[in-house]
Amino acid sequence: MPSRFVLLLGAALGAVAVIPISAIGQPAPTAAFVSREGRFAADFPADPVPGRAGRDTWAGHMEEGSFELEGGGLRLRVEFHDVPRMAAMMLPRSVILDLAKDSLLSDVNARNASTTKASLHGHPGLALRYEPGNRPGVVEEARIFLVGGRLYVAFAGAQDVEAQRETAARFLASFDAWEPGDSVASTGGETGTGL
Repeated sequence: MPSRFVLLLGAALGAVAVIPISAIGQPAPTAAFVSREGRFAADFPADPVPGRAGRDTWAGHMEEGSFELEGGGLRLRVEFHDVPRMAAMMLPRSVILDLAKDSLLSDVNARNASTTKASLHGHPGLALRYEPGNRPGVVEEARIFLVGGRLYVAFAGAQDVEAQRETAARFLASFDAWEPGDSVASTGGETGTGL
């Protein structure tokens, strides 16, 4: 049976929700989108719409940010959640990743889910593949990484169209993140607008 702290952190990290936005209607940029404050880079085909939130949890204040692009059967999203210091000190990284995974799969009412271990520059992570309950025939993939004290979730979903699947796969493969003080990932491109 999970401890009270694990259950509370699960509630604190349960904000791995998927929120739809307006359709894609911008031309593709020539380089990867880079968020210096978000400390990540990803190959969005157009500038994503940013969102920012923060909330108090049992373990302290948690800052959250998101960047999403959706339209034409394609959805790409990056979220970050700053794990409160107390939670990071009390819980193993694997527990934090599992709580985030369970929350994500529950939020999307996932079916046929599979999970494998992943890594990003030596930081632990998980790779997920599932069918969202509210989008029949769509397969989404997500990558969850714990980079320092920040939890990243990169989502990619596409209908069964080859070009969309290629864009989603390129997006997930391009995702990079770094810790505070590290240099910006080498993307060779301009910095996109955003957080």
